[in-house]
Amino acid sequence: MEPQRTPPPPSRGGGGGGNYNTIRAAIMAVVMIVFTGYLFLWVMLPTNPYRLKWQPKLRTQTASTYFGTTHGATYLVFTFPVLLIAVLGCAYVHLGKKSSDDDHTEGKNGNNNHRLAIWKRPMIIKGLGIVSRIEIAFFLMFIALLIWSFATYLHNSFATITPKSAAKKGEKVWEVKLDSASHRLAFIGNIAFAFLFFPVTRGSSVLPLFGLTSEGSVKYHIWLGHIIMTLFTAHGIGYVVYWASVHELSEVI
Repeated sequence: MEPQRTPPPPSRGGGGGGNYNTIRAAIMAVVMIVFTGYLFLWVMLPTNPYRLKWQPKLRTQTASTYFGTTHGATYLVFTFPVLLIAVLGCAYVHLGKKSSDDDHTEGKNGNNNHRLAIWKRPMIIKGLGIVSRIEIAFFLMFIALLIWSFATYLHNSFATITPKSAAKKGEKVWEVKLDSASHRLAFIGNIAFAFLFFPVTRGSSVLPLFGLTSEGSVKYHIWLGHIIMTLFTAHGIGYVVYWASVHELSEVI
C-alpha cells in the first residue's frame, strides 16, 4: 500500500503582482493626463482666450453659494487636479507596496526601473549642487513657464498702451508700461507661490509618482524662495520708480 502523498503547497501566484502593476500603470496614465492638463492651464492663464473666454464661462458655470461669483472657479480649476493627483498617488503607493511582495515583480519591471534609474542618477552642476535629470527637467520647465507667462502678459498689456491712452492718464508711455510690467511681475510671483505650497513631507503621495524624495525636494523650496524674493523685489523696485516719476511716492506707505 503506497503512502498518501502530501499535495504541494499552492505557489505564490505571479498574477497578483501583474494585476497590481497593470492597475498602477493605469493610475500613472491618468495622473500624467491630469498633470498635463494642469500644466496646460498654467500655460493658458496669461493668454487672452483664457481671460476673455474661458474664465467668464467658468465663473458662470460655477457661480453658487459655495464657489461665489469671482474667484471660486479659479480655486476649483487650479486646486482640484492637485487633490486628484494626491488621491491617485495614495492608491499608486499602496499598490506598489503590495506588488513588491510578489516574487516575480522585480523581474518583470527590471527594464522600467532601469530607465527610471537613469533619470534619477545624480549629477553635480555648479550653482545647483547635486541634482538628477528629473529635477533639472522640472526646473527648466518651471523657468520656461515663468518666462512664457511674463512675456505673454507684457505682450497683451503693451498692445493696449498708446500715446493717446497714456495722455488720458496724464502720464508718459514708458511710465504706463513700467506700471504694467511691475504689476505683471506680481502675477509671476504668484505662480511661484502656488508651486511653493506643494507638500514635500515624507508621507507625500505626490512625490513618489515623479520619482522624487522628500529630502531631495527641499532644495526646490529653496530655489522657489529665491525666485519669489527676486520677482517681488523687482516688483517693488519697479513701483517705487514709477511712483517717483509720477510724483506719488506717498503710495509707498
